[in-house]
Amino acid sequence: MADRKAARPTKDWYSVSVDTLRGWALLLTIIVLLVASYFGYRLWERRSLEREAAQVLEETADLFQRLQNEKRAASFGKELNAAHESFDQARNRFLAKEFRQSLSDGLRSRGVLLHILDSLALPSGASQANFLSVQGEVEYRRGEGGEWEEARSRLPLRPGDYVRTSGSGSAEIMFTDGTLYTVRPNTQFIVSAGRSAPGRPAEQTIQMEYGWVDLNTTQNSSQVRTPGAVAEVRKDSEAFVAFDKDSNRGRFGAYRGGMELAAKGGMKQEVNELQQVVQTGDLLSAPSALPGRPELLEPAHQLSLDMNRQRTLVLAWEPVTGASRYKLEVSRNNLFVDNVVQDPSRAKTRATLSLRGEGTFLWRVAALGGDGMQGPWSPAREFRVSALSAESGERDKTPPKLDLDDVKSYGSIFIVDGRSEPGSRIEVNGEQVKVAADGSFTKTVQLNKEGWSFIEIKAYDTSGNVAVQNRRVFVENP
Repeated sequence: MADRKAARPTKDWYSVSVDTLRGWALLLTIIVLLVASYFGYRLWERRSLEREAAQVLEETADLFQRLQNEKRAASFGKELNAAHESFDQARNRFLAKEFRQSLSDGLRSRGVLLHILDSLALPSGASQANFLSVQGEVEYRRGEGGEWEEARSRLPLRPGDYVRTSGSGSAEIMFTDGTLYTVRPNTQFIVSAGRSAPGRPAEQTIQMEYGWVDLNTTQNSSQVRTPGAVAEVRKDSEAFVAFDKDSNRGRFGAYRGGMELAAKGGMKQEVNELQQVVQTGDLLSAPSALPGRPELLEPAHQLSLDMNRQRTLVLAWEPVTGASRYKLEVSRNNLFVDNVVQDPSRAKTRATLSLRGEGTFLWRVAALGGDGMQGPWSPAREFRVSALSAESGERDKTPPKLDLDDVKSYGSIFIVDGRSEPGSRIEVNGEQVKVAADGSFTKTVQLNKEGWSFIEIKAYDTSGNVAVQNRRVFVENP
C-alpha cells in the first residue's frame, strides 16, 4: 500500500480558468493605467512649473537690463546684490530642474527689482518695502499723523508707516533685502528703519502691535518686535510671530532655519527648525516640537475639470509623522482669505469636495500635533472648474471683466497690473500671463521701438469669451 502511494505521480501544473485569466488581465490593466496617470500628472505639473519659472527668469533678466542703464540704481547696491543672489540661485535651480524652487527664487528677485524701480520713480527717494499683493480690507498710514488709506499692490512703504488688516484682510509685503512678510487678518505693525552694525548689512525690522505675521528671510536676518519680546529671525529662515494684546501672550515658531528670542524681562530662548516657544508676560516656555510639512498627492497642480462630467474631486496628501489631525483650506485667492472650505480638524488624509461653482481654486494642508500645535502649510496647488450652461447646454457668451491699473513706465519697460474673473486666461501682447486664483495678474513688457506704441491685453473666460483692452504707451530707450 505504501509502495502504491509512493508511486503516485505528483502534479507539476495547475488548471486556471479563462475567466480568472481575464480578471487578472483586467486588474493588471487598471494598475498600469493608474500608475501611468499618476506619472502623467506629475510630468504635466513639472512642465507647467518649468514654463512659469522660465517666464519669471526672462522678465527678471529684462529688469536687470533696464537697471544697468539707470545711473541712480547704484544707490541700491545692497538690494541689487540681494536680487542678483536670488536670480543666480533661480537660474542654477532651473538648470538642475528644480523648477518649484527656481520659480520661488525668481519671484523674489523680480520683486526686489520692481521695488527698486518704484523707489526710483518716487520723488522722495527709497522706500523700505512694497505691497506685493492685497486681499480684502488692508490699510496703511504714513506715520503717526497720517490718515488710514486703502492699500494696493506695488504701493511703497517707508520707515514709520503703519500697516493693518481687518478680519477679512491679508497682504504680502516685500522688503528691500528680499524678506517676504505675509500679514494675516487682524494684524497691525509699524515699519521700522533697518538696523545695521559695522561691517554688516542693515536688518529689516517691524514693531508688531498685535496679530500674526509669517516671514521668509534670504541672505539677511530680520527682527520682529512685539510688546513682550524681540525675535531675531536668522537668514534663510521661514518663521512666524503672533501676539495677543489682550492676554499679553506671544507665539514664536520656526518652520525652517530658526531665531533667537528675548523676552522683555531678559529671559532668552533659542527656537530651531520645527519648534515653537510661547511668551507669557516676562516668561518664555521651553521649545516644543511642531509637526512637519505635508506633501500633496492629488490632484495634480492646475488640473482642469468639467462640472458636467465630474461633480466631485478627491484631495489627498501624505501622512505626517506625529500628526493627529490636519487642517484643510480651499480658497479663491493665494492668501487664503474668505475660504470656500475651512476644515480645522480632519483625521483622514483624504477629502472629497463637491464641485458647485466655476472658477480657479487653491488648496493646502497643515498637520496638527497631539497637543494641537500646527506645523507649516504645504505648498498650495491649483485646480480649475468650468461648466456648460445648465439651461441651454451652451456656454455663456458674456465676455469676462477686465480691470486694469495704470500702466507703469520705466523707459522701455512697462508693468501691467490688472484683474479679471477667477479662472480666466490672460494674454499680454500675445504672451500668456500667470494669473492668481483671484484673477489678478502682473506682467512686465519690454518694447524696443521708440515712440508711441500699444500694449494689448486679452482676457479669456472658461467659455472662450474674450475681453480686449489696449493701452497706448510712449517708449523711451535709455
